[in-house]
Amino acid sequence: MCNSVYSGNDITEAEISFIHKSFDEDAMRRVSTLLVFFLALVCSHASAKSSNYVFTGKDMYESCLHAVNGLGKTGEYDDHRFGVCAGYIAGIVDFHTVATTVELLDPDMFCLPPGISPAQVIRDVTQYLADNTGKQDDLAAYLVITALHEAYPCQEEKEKPGK
Repeated sequence: MCNSVYSGNDITEAEISFIHKSFDEDAMRRVSTLLVFFLALVCSHASAKSSNYVFTGKDMYESCLHAVNGLGKTGEYDDHRFGVCAGYIAGIVDFHTVATTVELLDPDMFCLPPGISPAQVIRDVTQYLADNTGKQDDLAAYLVITALHEAYPCQEEKEKPGK
């Protein structure tokens, strides 16, 4: 049997600080790694033809057409492709939320309004892809972020008094 029993008074403030600092460093390291990978993907928005396989704007647009048809029940759609579109956009939005929360990414990339539905975001991204068919060989991640930035720009900060 164990000789020590945990009680809240057994941990000192220094130990709590160490645990908190260790968690922060570990979490920051993981988020930083994700950020580097994501930014490398986004920043290399050159033509996807140079890679063996990259999810392109054309792939995204075709998947999102299925999503829009499914959302509006206006035509035939494939559940898998619907999910690809919705999941891809949700992943980018979630990554943006996490990265801006820990201040590793510019929060002004895009600002979704409170209460906006995922369906509306899908429709807006799909419309951007439809309006920019000349960019279909670009990386889907770059195009989705650009679509979100254009559809949901952040309000500029009001100039502070005295500046």
